Amino acid sequence: MNRRSLEKLRDELRGLMLEHIESLKTQTFVGLDEEGLRQQEELLKRIREVSAAFLAALKRNGP
Repeated sequence: MNRRSLEKLRDELRGLMLEHIESLKTQTFVGLDEEGLRQQEELLKRIREVSAAFLAALKRNGP
């Protein structure tokens, strides 16, 4: 995997984490309905997938 792909994964993970923070704020101050909870679960699933891909890319590329 080249450096560009690693940067894309990093940027996607950052965006997903920011989206998750906003979701947590909404859950805390407003509350989430069933659809909101489902979306949050999907978001967490995507965060896990991108995190795994990012860590694997880092391992392949070394320090």
